[in-house]
Amino acid sequence: MTIKSILIINKSGGLVYHRNLSTDESLNSNDYLIIASTLHGAFAIASQLTPKALQLSESSSKIDYTIPYIPFVGLPKNGTNEKSRFSSNTGNVNSLGSFKGNDYFKEPFQSWNKSGIRQICTDQFTMFIYQTMTGLKFVAISTQIPTNVTNSEYPTISIQIADNLLRKIYCLYSDYVMKDPFYSMEMPIKSERFDNKLKQMVTNLP
Repeated sequence: MTIKSILIINKSGGLVYHRNLSTDESLNSNDYLIIASTLHGAFAIASQLTPKALQLSESSSKIDYTIPYIPFVGLPKNGTNEKSRFSSNTGNVNSLGSFKGNDYFKEPFQSWNKSGIRQICTDQFTMFIYQTMTGLKFVAISTQIPTNVTNSEYPTISIQIADNLLRKIYCLYSDYVMKDPFYSMEMPIKSERFDNKLKQMVTNLP
């Protein structure tokens, strides 16, 4: 999977972070602001499209929103070893910050996005949205089907990979942005360490 861009949108629809990870510079900062506000509006509309009768029915309560854990998404192929994690070298790309073990998490997790948009597919790109409990949205824009995945498997596998990746970016956000005493909530993210860790994680995708 090739990730072209990563966006973070706050609960009010404001773009607090965007990073273009490709050589294509066709979009500028204003374009990303428009994308963020449009996506936030479409997300709010989509969450209201489910008929009320279905929302209140017993069948809706039986829907499984569990996302399966996919090992080492965004990490080096050999995982992260304990020796490198405790290295004093601050430039170590394998460091997981304050997270212990060789991955950020190792269990399935619940999707908090139960009524909005999770994926938008077009002929040119695919957009994945991961929403946190507080309404923060992490968006990945992809331009390539993952290797060794058939077209029939792509919709399911791609969402699972993207959800695992975006949740790990959320882990980076909680570790390097929220623990920054100089960061103000809902404001643009200007953390160099967060930016570098995010780039490393996306680069490690297959």
